[in-house]
Amino acid sequence: MMRKLLVRLLTAFQLAFVYRFKSVGRNIRLDRGLFILPGRVSLGDNVFIGRYSFLDGEIQIGNGVMLAGSVAIVGGDHAYRQVGQPLFAAPREHWNRTVIHDDVWVGHGAIILNGLTIGRGAMVAAGSVVTRDVAPYAIVGGNPARLISSRFDAAQQAEHERLLATLRG
Repeated sequence: MMRKLLVRLLTAFQLAFVYRFKSVGRNIRLDRGLFILPGRVSLGDNVFIGRYSFLDGEIQIGNGVMLAGSVAIVGGDHAYRQVGQPLFAAPREHWNRTVIHDDVWVGHGAIILNGLTIGRGAMVAAGSVVTRDVAPYAIVGGNPARLISSRFDAAQQAEHERLLATLRG
């Protein structure tokens, strides 16, 4: 009981004073050692962000999303094609919006590149480097991440959607 209260107080402190999210839903759980780009990240309801995760860019995270530890969602690259400009001084390119839809699980150490969409119900395996959009309910893994399988067949997906809709009321 006391531990739960302490976790809630720590999370409230983090949300109010440490990380400046663009918007925040209900029931957010944040682990320690996070980097969150201030004013650029939006969180839905029931989101967990694991220890040492790095969220850099315009990022929208849906409801019921779990990001394991050391997940990196990285923003735009440096403008590296400018003649006479050393790389360390190159300006950043424009950030494209990265969207992680509802009911997504991203495994430990995964990297998601700028401007991608991770579809509803998808899973990203630990250590993967996601370089392309991920379809809804896909399970992807590797470097670069490739389709491993689907989480559900069409009938299971429809039933899953129906059951989730009843939970939302």
